[in-house]
Amino acid sequence: MQRRSFLIASGAALTAGVEARAQAGKASRTRYIPCEEAFSIPEVVEEARRIAGGVPSMSTGLIAGPLLPLLLDLGDGRIRAMDEAGIDVHVLSLSSPGVQNFESATAVSLMQLANDRLAAAIKAHPTRFAGLAAVAPQDPAATAKELERAVRSLGLRGAIVNSHTRGEYLDDQKFWAIFEAAEALDVPIYIHPREPSPGMAAPLSLPGFTVGWGYAVETGTHALRLIARGVFDRFPKLRIILGHMGEMLPFMLDRIDNRYRFETGLFPQGKLARLPSEYFREHFFITTSGMNFEGPLLAAIKAVGVDRVLYAVDYPFEDQPMAVKQIDAMPLSAMDRRKVCELNAKRVFKL
Repeated sequence: MQRRSFLIASGAALTAGVEARAQAGKASRTRYIPCEEAFSIPEVVEEARRIAGGVPSMSTGLIAGPLLPLLLDLGDGRIRAMDEAGIDVHVLSLSSPGVQNFESATAVSLMQLANDRLAAAIKAHPTRFAGLAAVAPQDPAATAKELERAVRSLGLRGAIVNSHTRGEYLDDQKFWAIFEAAEALDVPIYIHPREPSPGMAAPLSLPGFTVGWGYAVETGTHALRLIARGVFDRFPKLRIILGHMGEMLPFMLDRIDNRYRFETGLFPQGKLARLPSEYFREHFFITTSGMNFEGPLLAAIKAVGVDRVLYAVDYPFEDQPMAVKQIDAMPLSAMDRRKVCELNAKRVFKL
């Protein structure tokens, strides 16, 4: 009897040990949290379609085609695609150009509606979705107010700005209420590309190269404008995220610093308190969206540090299973892989 009791107890202990190890293994597994994953809502698509006369273009955003149903899916279909690829959480944001093409009143209304829809999707799937608030820079005061509502009431984790708004950039002080709100709320602003602004469109609109080159040049220039105009001296806790491996800036920091010293030595106007690279390494994070390639990733980590690099896919515009295979194949240590794919996103977005 004693032997039987011993065997039962031993079996129970063994089972408990196996389950505990399984749970520990699950808990220690790197989770994949890509953070530039797009969605849209029918009302935004319809307004974009209306003002474009139904003609799709780079400036309208996605208003037709086979990817549109994927953008509009904030439920089971998206989660099924995530599961098939091995993705744990999507950090969602309204697809470029968001509401930034619309008249101010319409933009504000649709900004609020998009944020409500996103919050509802997150509430329905709290372990699978997180999100960034859409904004309407056309009305900086309304955007600042909406960002506070989105963060404090809706639980969103930052804001997405699709680069220029009708040709204007955030370095203009009329937009700085948005930075003030983000800094006060301690949330990041993700600056996402769109088609080059009117002033940059002609030289950057090369057929076949507009997205791969023009978008990066335009958005990287936007980021440099923020540094050059002293935004980070005025908002020392502000954090900015750039996709596509930092829109080429990490690979240019040494050159930028070198020529910055040269220029400001000859012409002191525009001299900053610190070097451009110092602002970049302190205030910017970068993501791998659309750039899950070994050379650029390793170079970016060396340039800005692994703690500033976050994983992203750019779903549905990139192949999600392929993006997972690409990051899995990177020659990273287990801890560096976990930082890029999971821990950095948790820290930056407070997940």
